[in-house]
Amino acid sequence: MKVLVATISMLVMGMTSVAWAHGGGCRKSSPPGQCCHMDNKAGRVHCH
Repeated sequence: MKVLVATISMLVMGMTSVAWAHGGGCRKSSPPGQCCHMDNKAGRVHCH
């Protein structure tokens, strides 16, 4: 049971860090099933 709780906790922490890193929403022109936004550091659109 402890392993399950630890695994779920790690997944939640990982997902929230990705959400914070990619905040700002998706472009309306994003392909279906993808989220594209401007990567200001690289100066180009980034999709995932």
